[in-house]
Amino acid sequence: MVKILFYPIFLLMIFILSLIYIPKRDYKEYFIYGVLIGGLGDVLVVGLFQNLLHIIWFKNAGIFNALGQNLLSPPCWLFVVMLFLRFLPRRRPFLYLYVITVAFSSVGYGMLVRNVGLFDYQPWFYPFFSFLTFLGWWSFATWIFLKTSTLSKSDTKLF
Repeated sequence: MVKILFYPIFLLMIFILSLIYIPKRDYKEYFIYGVLIGGLGDVLVVGLFQNLLHIIWFKNAGIFNALGQNLLSPPCWLFVVMLFLRFLPRRRPFLYLYVITVAFSSVGYGMLVRNVGLFDYQPWFYPFFSFLTFLGWWSFATWIFLKTSTLSKSDTKLF
């Protein structure tokens, strides 16, 4: 039962958190970054690491299986990226620490999903190389957002 409900419950949880923490006026812009960096990023990373390199793979997806990937994984990443960007610190030292901490948390999430039985990976990939992958992904998300978003330059981002 946990395998069937894990992704739907997680998706619902982070969707609700995004509605709570992201102001309505800013939601569209965060959503666009979530789609491009989170949803599309997940599809690209999984396509590369699963389909080409065979380092990771989804399993036991049941009705959510689509082309070997869990269909709910990209929407989950969409909302996770939205929340990640919403809480980006402004000061550089905190920003670096935030990105590193979220990369470690992403590795932990991958291990959690493995323990649930929905995901697996080559033993050598976790935790070190997966950490580097997530660090690159979150660093890229931060860089793109800070360079292109009007939200990163405005004072309205503050609570």
